[in-house]
Amino acid sequence: MSCTRRGFLKTIGAAMVGLGVTRLDGFRAFAAQSTAGPTGNAILGGGGPASGPFSIEMLRMRAAEAAIHAGDAGLANELRDVCCWAPAASAIRERPLAVQQKGAEFFFRDFPGGDQLADVLFHANNTAWQRPQFRFDPDTLVAKHYEALNKSQTGVRTEVVSIDKLNGRGLNGELGLMLDRKTGERLQNASAGRGEPLWAAMSIFSGILLDPTEGLTQRLSPFISLRRAEDRALSRSASIRYSQTVLGSVQRAVWSDQLDEKNPALPLVRLSSAGFLPLGEEGGEFLLLNLGGRKRLTGYQTAGV
Repeated sequence: MSCTRRGFLKTIGAAMVGLGVTRLDGFRAFAAQSTAGPTGNAILGGGGPASGPFSIEMLRMRAAEAAIHAGDAGLANELRDVCCWAPAASAIRERPLAVQQKGAEFFFRDFPGGDQLADVLFHANNTAWQRPQFRFDPDTLVAKHYEALNKSQTGVRTEVVSIDKLNGRGLNGELGLMLDRKTGERLQNASAGRGEPLWAAMSIFSGILLDPTEGLTQRLSPFISLRRAEDRALSRSASIRYSQTVLGSVQRAVWSDQLDEKNPALPLVRLSSAGFLPLGEEGGEFLLLNLGGRKRLTGYQTAGV
């Protein structure tokens, strides 16, 4: 899949609306000053700082070094030549999970919240809705989501539903990922040096999101009728919900030291990698759309890690 500046901005823009990123004026100013390079690519080919550890060329070099560190010289050669992060994500995804995990940890080691970013990359880049590689217990991860939000789950139960059982539910679900104004202002005041790594991380994950969001649309298509209003609404909102989950985890990871290392989006990223799309809290239930065709599964499976 090719990645374009238009696709990048559409993905990142839709997700940022609900994440509180728009309240961080420093990041907005930095993003507004970024321009596309001669190739027209906004991820590896343009945008972001022109020099320094989070510049386009340094990120490309860092990716190749991470592949070598993980023991895959062939992947390093591929990453040196990619134009942007969507084909890079595809090349990484073809490698064993152990290689991906080791490389991700090395790549993000100098980012603020690098351990969390590596975890998000590992799970988001291997999200396959029809045949998930990971297994998680939904109740456990939803509970961790509420715990990280510092919010009681009392009276709210986890419900896993299939597409045919939704009947319009979940369209008004609240994921709870948006930062309140007070927190946003506090992060803005403490954000010295965070603009460049945040832009780099958002750029990387916006490219990585392209394949999973396309796969999500393909997975939903056979089960919905565009003649039904609730189906049309679900089709429009599903990829935005998923993008908000992943980019929300990225945003919170970069400021994790200011957020007590708590990241309520991270459990939802893991649930997505197990085939459960988080729709959020609605009517006393936290709804998860089961797209993997599996019943509740307990435990963790990584096929080699």
